[in-house]
Formats: sequence, C-alpha cells, structure tokens
Amino acid sequence: MSESNETVKILSVLHKNLIDQYSSYSEQDLRTQYHPDLSQLGWHLTHVAFIEQFWLREVVLGDASRTKGLHQDFFPEFIEKSKRGNLSAIADFEQLQADFSDTEKLLSQLSSTACHHSLMNNDYLGWFLIQHAEQHMETMQMVLQQRAITAITDAVFTAQDFDAMDPDVAGLVIAAGEHEIGSNEILACDNEQPVHIVTLPEFVLASRMVSNAEYLGFMQAGGYRRQEFWSDEGWQWNRDCQHIAPEHWQQDDTGNWYSLSAQGQSDIEADRAVYGLSWHEADAFARYAGCRLPHEFEWEAAMKSDSALLLTTGQAWEWCANTFFPYKDFQAFPYQRYSTPWFDGQHYIMKGSSPFSGESVRQPSFRNFYQPDKRHVFAGLRLAKQL
Repeated sequence: MSESNETVKILSVLHKNLIDQYSSYSEQDLRTQYHPDLSQLGWHLTHVAFIEQFWLREVVLGDASRTKGLHQDFFPEFIEKSKRGNLSAIADFEQLQADFSDTEKLLSQLSSTACHHSLMNNDYLGWFLIQHAEQHMETMQMVLQQRAITAITDAVFTAQDFDAMDPDVAGLVIAAGEHEIGSNEILACDNEQPVHIVTLPEFVLASRMVSNAEYLGFMQAGGYRRQEFWSDEGWQWNRDCQHIAPEHWQQDDTGNWYSLSAQGQSDIEADRAVYGLSWHEADAFARYAGCRLPHEFEWEAAMKSDSALLLTTGQAWEWCANTFFPYKDFQAFPYQRYSTPWFDGQHYIMKGSSPFSGESVRQPSFRNFYQPDKRHVFAGLRLAKQL
C-alpha cells in the first residue's frame, strides 16, 4: 500500500469512528461543557473537520471559500471554550459527514497527482491530520469522563475492597552515557526535533508504573495531609483544592473506593496504573516513596534502550519532572504557534500514552504537556532514582 493510500485509509477509519460514536448523543450532550478546560464534544467534531479543510483547501490549494468565515469559531485562540457550545455550526452530522468525505477525496487526489506543495512531501500533511484527529479523539474521551463524573445518579455501587501496597521501586538500571533524544520521522512534531545527543548519569527507572494499590498506600499514610511530601506550590494547591483521592475515585457507603468513568462504575483494579493525578500529586507520591519523577530524557532513553522492560506503559500518561522546552535549534513547523506558546515554564511533560491514545503518538519521542494542576488528562507516574 502506498503512503498516500495508507493515510487516506487511516483517516477514513477515524472519521467513521467519530460519526459512529457520537451521532447517537443528544444535542445537549454535544453542546454542554463538562469541564472548564475542555471544549464541547460537538465543537471538537467540527474543529477536526474544519482543520482538515483548512490545510487541504486553504493552505495547499489556496481556496479559502469554505473556511475563511469559520476561522473565528474553530481556531481555538479566537474563541473562549465556554462559548463554543453555542455555535450553530456544531452538532450537524450531515455536514460533518460531507466534510469528512470531501477531505478524504481531496487528500487522495493531492497525494496521487504529484502535488508540489511542501506539506505534501512524503505525505506529511496526511500524517499530520491523522495525529490531529487522534489527539482530539483522546480529548473527547476526557470530556466523556467528565460527563460521567458530573452526572447525578441514584445508582448504588458496592465496591470490592483492595489492599494497599508499599511503593515498588525495582526497575531498569540505565548506565551513565550518551543517549539519542528526539525523532526525525514523518510523525515527529516540531518539538521532538532535531535529534540530538544528551549525556545522562546512571539512574533507575521503575519497571512498572505506580499502581492503584500503591497509591492507596499513599492515601492511607496521610499523603494528602503531610506537607513534607509536597513542593511549596503543590502544598498550596493541595490546601486550596482539598482533594483526597484520584479524580475519578469514589467511595461507596462502606468507605471502599471504586472507579467512575465514561464506562460506568467499576471496581478498581489494584495492580493497574493509577491515573487521574495532577503533576503535584505525582510529585508528592514520588517524595513519599523516597524517589523522584524522571526527567523526560531518562524516560525516553530507557524506552529506547529496552521498551519490553518498561511494563504497564500505555495504561496512563506518565508525568515527568521537567517543564516543556524547545530543543537547541528548534524550528517551528508547520506553523509558528504549534508548540511555541507552551514553552512558558508552566507546562510539564508527560510521556507514554493512555488507553485512549492514537497510534500516531505512541512514540518514545512524543512529548505531551499540561499544567501541573490538571487531573483530567489520564495521567499517572513512574518512579525514578539515582544509584
């Protein structure tokens, strides 16, 4: 299969999945904002279609007739999240299907007719649009999670109790030395480039992500009440928010914990990776365990060294110790604001993936990033320490 046919086929499957999954939701569900940091489901759907039309028609073909009037509504920098659910253009699945079909046709034609636009080299734009759609599909799962958490329900759930565990810091020893960081592959974002060499001292990265049982141990040890486990900023956040557990954990009438997600109420699996944590909580747990969060270079070096030894990867995003920053000789692409606004020292790196992540981001070099107080992003942690 040629690369052009491959990207069209993948994008077609993503489009079908979006239509199939969300066409059954009510207009109210599609227009409701369930979390202040998340846009409405209907806006995400129409934004995906708009972005595909913008790049293929307006940028590559120079035809802005179908997109110019939509810039103010579907470029996120121009419209507040709280106002996006009121747009008349969202929740129209007939138009959405037409736009998706047109995108697939256009991409197929441009990829097969030797288009000389630089964005079509090696079918870059096709892969870029796939990654964009997959990232929004994961964000829409966050919306569904918040929809479940905020719903009023009379359903009674009796949770299966599980035992707390002490932190397990056994892991993979990475010898001191030079390691290659970044990627020049077609799927690599601008912030993953250029490839460069870093020198790291010897360190240990836990073979497994921190589990629900281990995090329960932190809670039972008074982790949320003990200032010594928290950074100054984290302790202030903790005092202000008064959290006592991961975001989606709920207690039944007997005090046992269970999970509330888009899939409903369920028992918490003790040995699965904990998620629903802010960076502050992840950092506090690492201190409680006598360890630290890994630098993203350590995580990437370990993954590239022997990914088979890093177990439970993909059960949740993994908070790292460092903030998002540009590599030396960074060049913004395909547009100036793709990464640069987030090099502000306020966004922390997450590595790995979640169960809802698309294949396009499941790369060792991929760099996700969020502010340290965010708990809705399917994130947990893996411990690191020096020898």
